[in-house]
Amino acid sequence: MVFNTRLARAEDYDLCQSQVDEYQNNGHILLRNVIPESEVAELRTAVLRTHEALKSEEEDFQKAFRITQNLWEINDTVRAHVLSKRYAGCRDVRIYHDLTFFKEGLGKGKATPWHQDGHYWPLDTEGCITLWVPLIDCPVDMGPMSFVSGSHLNKDAEHLPISNESDEYIRNLVENENLTVAPAQHMNAGDATFHSCWTYHAAASNTTERTRIAFAIAYYDADAKVPLQPPTNERRAANLARWFPGAVPGGPAATEKNPAVLFPHD
Repeated sequence: MVFNTRLARAEDYDLCQSQVDEYQNNGHILLRNVIPESEVAELRTAVLRTHEALKSEEEDFQKAFRITQNLWEINDTVRAHVLSKRYAGCRDVRIYHDLTFFKEGLGKGKATPWHQDGHYWPLDTEGCITLWVPLIDCPVDMGPMSFVSGSHLNKDAEHLPISNESDEYIRNLVENENLTVAPAQHMNAGDATFHSCWTYHAAASNTTERTRIAFAIAYYDADAKVPLQPPTNERRAANLARWFPGAVPGGPAATEKNPAVLFPHD
């Protein structure tokens, strides 16, 4: 099933050095108007239609959010965004996967516990980043994300999947080590956060009347490799098999499911 795109993608998003430094220091950043207003409606429609097409594969994470994954494989509009250089920054990357994050309104979409995504990433690289973008305006009470600044520099919660246990563990770290929490901010449709797979993050419940419609793209360094050692948990093993079919230990993390977004080199 393929839905054709009609609009050209904007390919440039200029970053200043202070924004690069902010991300490097904090492990997260909020950027405005990453997806231009002229493109948001088409992408939202494509994501909603493709999510519905993948409904049989939908996963519900503890009633906090519903996801479908790799929409880019069956939808031209989504593919054009996922492979856009506009979102990848200025370095060569590959696609880990894309996914929806739908959080139901009226409190049905519960709080997302504090966690580190790195628990799930089966790669031998520190170069891992996720773009998260709401496709409708997302006020604070709809559940945009909060982050712990600087937490990308450690892997203290690596052993814990997203759960009440990970939430309690990270809350204790924040309190005991006096870590800095960057609270959630209002995001307009098309604004985006970027965070490292090691950055602690969470989201409150959605108490508005609307479902939070968000989309994410996970990237990693284009030259990343599959670890020589076997995966250290079941989710990493499952993700290695699902998202890197045929990849071998110590070899490149580059399969037909991991298209590259490459930039010209002098």
